[in-house]
Amino acid sequence: MADAMQAAGVSLFKNSEQLIEGERTAERVQVLRLPHGDEAVRAELTPQIQDGKAGAQVRVETLRRGNKKGTPKHAWSAAVLDQATCLVALLSLDDPTRRPKIKMPTTDGAEIRVADSTSVAVRSRHFLFNTDLKPNQLVPFETAEDVVIDGSTVIPAGSLVAAYTESSSDIGEYGKGAKAQLRFKFLALPDGTQLPLRGIVNFQGEKWGKTALVVGTVIAGTGLLSVTGSGFGIPAGSLFNAEVDGEQKVRVSRATAAAKGQD
Repeated sequence: MADAMQAAGVSLFKNSEQLIEGERTAERVQVLRLPHGDEAVRAELTPQIQDGKAGAQVRVETLRRGNKKGTPKHAWSAAVLDQATCLVALLSLDDPTRRPKIKMPTTDGAEIRVADSTSVAVRSRHFLFNTDLKPNQLVPFETAEDVVIDGSTVIPAGSLVAAYTESSSDIGEYGKGAKAQLRFKFLALPDGTQLPLRGIVNFQGEKWGKTALVVGTVIAGTGLLSVTGSGFGIPAGSLFNAEVDGEQKVRVSRATAAAKGQD
C-alpha cells in the first residue's frame, strides 16, 4: 500500500501496520508525470477473516487538509487500490530479506551448471525516489520468474536480489538533474547460497530544457518552468535484467531434477 501511494505522487509521513498516510507533493507529481493535485491520501488496514482465510480490509480515502478549499480534484484512492492490486500480483508477499533458509540435500542432490551471462529478470521490491538513495545503500529486488535449466528450477521466482547504490547525487542548480547508479551484486538461493550477478542501471532526472538520459525502466520528469533539474522515481515492480557473473554450480534435489521426466 505504501509503494502504491508513493507511485501516486504521495510523500508519506505515517506508515504503520494499521494506517498509511501522506500528501501528494508537486515534486513527485511532476517527476512521475501525473495530473496535478495536492490531495492527501490515507489508507486504513483492518485485520479480517473471510471464508476462513486471514487477510486485511483496506479502506483508502482522498482528503483536503488544512485551509485547502473544495473537494479533491482526482479520485486518487481508486488509483492507489488499483496499483496495490497490481503489486500483489507481481511481487512475492513475504519479504525475501527475512525468508528462512531451506536446507538442501547434500547426498542425493543433483548439481547443475549455470552458464556465465545467464539472464535473470528482476523486479524492484519498493518505490524509490531519488532523495531516498544514499551511497552504498542496499536496494532489494527479487527474481521476476523461475530460471529453469534442463527442466530443473535452479533459481526460483521471488528470490532476493541485492543491488547497491554505487553513486548518487541530488538535484542541482542550472538544470542538473538528480542521478544514481545501481549495481546488481548477487541473488540469494533458498539455502542461502549467494549467486554472483553483474549489471548496472543508470538513472538520471531530465535536465532543464534538454532530453533526459534514461537507462532502464524509469519515469523521468520534464523539469519545465524551472531553473533546476528534476528527480526520478523507480516504481515498485519495475522490470530490469541482470546476468549471472561467471559459470556457477547450483545444487537441487534429485526429485526436482527428475520432475521433467515425470511430466
